[in-house]
Parts: sequence; C-alpha cells; structure tokens
Amino acid sequence: MSDVAAPRKHYHDIDGARSVLMFLSVALHAGTVYAPARPWITANTARHEFFDWLIFGFHLFVTPTFFFVGGFFAVLLLSRRTVGDFMMNRLLRTGVPLVTIALTLNMIEHYYRYVDIGGTASFTGWIGSAEFVEVWSSGVWALHLWFLVSLIPMFLLAAIVQAALPKDSRLRSGSVELSDKLALWFRSSAAFAIFLLLLAFANTANYMVASQVPGAYELIFPGFQAWYKLVSEFPFFVIGVMAALSPAFLATLVKWRSWMPFAAAAALYFQPYANPDQGLLESVIMLFLNQLAIWTLVLFILQFFHRFFLDGGPKTAWLADCALSMYLFHHCLVYIYGRMLVGVEWNIALEFTVLTVAAAGTVIFIHEYIVRRIGWARLLFNGKTDIKAIRAKRAAKAEGVSAPAAKPRQSGALG
Repeated sequence: MSDVAAPRKHYHDIDGARSVLMFLSVALHAGTVYAPARPWITANTARHEFFDWLIFGFHLFVTPTFFFVGGFFAVLLLSRRTVGDFMMNRLLRTGVPLVTIALTLNMIEHYYRYVDIGGTASFTGWIGSAEFVEVWSSGVWALHLWFLVSLIPMFLLAAIVQAALPKDSRLRSGSVELSDKLALWFRSSAAFAIFLLLLAFANTANYMVASQVPGAYELIFPGFQAWYKLVSEFPFFVIGVMAALSPAFLATLVKWRSWMPFAAAAALYFQPYANPDQGLLESVIMLFLNQLAIWTLVLFILQFFHRFFLDGGPKTAWLADCALSMYLFHHCLVYIYGRMLVGVEWNIALEFTVLTVAAAGTVIFIHEYIVRRIGWARLLFNGKTDIKAIRAKRAAKAEGVSAPAAKPRQSGALG
C-alpha cells in the first residue's frame, strides 16, 4: 500500500452509497419474513414470490458493495495513520460494536428463535444449554454480523501488508502502477464492458479455487467462518483497495455510462443463481453470470452515487452517522416485530411496509436519543467517543451560531 498521504477529502458518494445500502438492509431482512423460499422461524403464513425476488436481488449487491467500501477506506485510513492507530480505530469502530450486539440483541433473537421452534426454557435457562453452545460453536451467533466477522481479517491483512512492506517496495509501486494501467485500459465504455466480464471471470475462478481447498466448507475454527465464505467476498475488498491506491482507477469505476442503468436493471430482473439441480457446466456458467450481475450492480451503484450524491450535505452526514446503528440494531427488531405480526391478517404489502418502517423508525429513535446522547452507548454501539462534540454542535444549532471547528472526521469502512 502507498505511504503517500491521501488528500483529506470526504468521499460523500461512497459514504452515501454505504449508508443507503445499510438502510436498505432493513427492507432486505423484512422481506425474508414473507419470502416463500426462505421461511423464517416466525412462521408467518403470509407469503408472496415477490419477496423471493426482492431478497435475492438485494443480496446480489448489498454486501459486496460493503466490502468494496471496506477496502477503499482501509487504504485511506492507513495512509493517514500509523498501523497501530489503524488497528485501534478498527477495534473501536468494528470490534466493539460487533461484540456488543453479538452478546445482546443477537442473543435475544436467537432465544426467540429457540422458543419459536418449541424451546421451553427461560432466557437464563437457555444460556449455557446445549442449544446455546451450538449457537456459538456453529458460528450462527453472528447472524447479519457475519460481514464484520469477515471484514476484520481483511483489515488485519491490510495492516500486516502496510507494516511488512518497505516504503520503496516494488510491490507497493507495482500495485499503484497496475491500478493506473487498468484505469487507462478500461476507461472507454466498450472497454469497461470487457472489464466487467474480466471481473466476473476472476470472481468465478476465486470461487472454484476456494472450493477445492480441503475442508473449505467447514469452519476454520469453532464459532468462526468457513474458508469458502471468508474468501468469497475478498475480490470486492481488493478492488476497493485498488480504487483507493489510484484516483484514476476510481475515476474509471465511477464514471457514468449511459448503458449501465439498463445492464443493472437486467441483472436485478433476471438474478442468475446456480442451483444444485444443474450440471457442472451449467452451474459454472450460472456462477459466472451471477458474478457478472453482482459486479454490474455494485459498479452501477458507485456510479449512481458519484453522479447524484457527490456534494454531500447535512442530510448525507446524518445518514452516514446513523448507518452503523441501522445495520447493527435492525435485524433483531425485524425478527421481534415479525413475530408480533404473525397473527395479523393485513394485506401482505401493508404488513411488509409496517414491519420495515417500524424497525427503521425504532433504530432512528434509538440512535438519536440514546446512541448520540449517552457516552457509553455511543462507544459500545458505534465505537465513537465524540459525545461532547455532538452536544456542542447541538447547543450551537439551538443558539443559532456556528459550532466550533471539530477535528476532521476520518472516514472508515463503517463510517
């Protein structure tokens, strides 16, 4: 990675894409309640095929975009901080909220899941039971937090590379040169279409190689993840790293192309997925088309936000600040509210809308009146210690004057 200090600018478009997608995750998981192909333990009998299309469509691009953003901001942080400071920042912003939610809301959700399949023990009786131990040993404790679990080793790898490679390393300069060359080669519209095909091919090859590793589908160690799952999103992190190393490459990725909205719409509509009923060749072809659809959607999102959300503003800043809370809290709330709606005989569209709005609205309330006002909550759930600055800004706004200049906020994979 380059040691050249990056300009202290805020990438409102990339941060905005990440923030909006975190809000969109609420609808994704609310849709799971009503999707016939993925019935939840809430046993809601209201089902419609539209929600299969919705959740599988969202899964194509939401998490891959997060990994791109993670790689991008990891490089920016490492260009502005020491490796030790970087790891402390990631520990606070990623590790602390991960542990906090895993031990609280995720355990509440898992207990409700246990009850919904016939468990009779109290919450305290469930803790320490065989079912409880299985939750932790099998790795399912993470639920939606698997993204953070996968991201932490990538951050660690980035820090190791930064610390191990000399400043004048050929590998460092070569990485930048390669990124710059890719920017030049694939800047035209036709060449960019070829680039999408190459990205899909690289992802397909990554999947196929990872699947051949002995024990690839088994947990690396109890409570963690399988090797296959860990490396499946790594290419998106790598391209994010390359985009941060080379402004020219980033410009090529986010350049608006008139045909991309149509390509993204087609990818979202057709949603190519491999399935066990297909033969080997057909499965490989579908895997390739799946990865092509994913890259098309991810890069379209980056282009869209670069075109329409580049300037930022107060609303964008608020959205970015609330995004992590939305990601952390919503999953358990969707499950709890989903359980409450099992016996409700409303129109399925209305029920889905109520569930989504109720979960998102609750998170916004928690974020505004707890996370942004109480120091320990801000630290545990957002990994931040800026309560005094928030209070000063709020007081200045109430008095109609400008708040004192605060220390520039460092962008990160999660804000």
